[in-house]
Amino acid sequence: MDMQQGVEIVSTEESKRDGNMAVSDELCPGSRHEALERKIFGLALAIATEPSKLGQVRQMLVQLQEQRAIPEDFSTWALGHIDERVMSMALAYAHDAEVLVQLLSFKGGTFARLLQDIEDLYQQEQISERVYVKAKLLLRAHEPPENGGCSSST
Repeated sequence: MDMQQGVEIVSTEESKRDGNMAVSDELCPGSRHEALERKIFGLALAIATEPSKLGQVRQMLVQLQEQRAIPEDFSTWALGHIDERVMSMALAYAHDAEVLVQLLSFKGGTFARLLQDIEDLYQQEQISERVYVKAKLLLRAHEPPENGGCSSST
């Protein structure tokens, strides 16, 4: 059964470790293949109800994209859906800066991107000023060192 094959491809830890998860190697060609990829991804997204699991699915997609095992338009579409789901989960905790920052970190990306996400949420009035300030303080406390030394201004 094709769907069962897809579930096995998405969920098999051995395949992830070995780098043998080239979905495009085994399934169908053309638009049938793309439709199957989207169904498999939808299943993975439905199963991944925890932010950490979404982060793992996201990381797996990025690795597949780097290996050119999946089309770029599909990975862009899939990563967008994961990021939307993580953002939705984060907004459920818009009152708690620590949880908000932790959840947003599962989107992946850079430290600057995480700061920008917090800034965007505040600008869109999706988080309070109190949560915004606390989130920025939390991030600044864990900010990676800059190249080139110390800065005297904030």
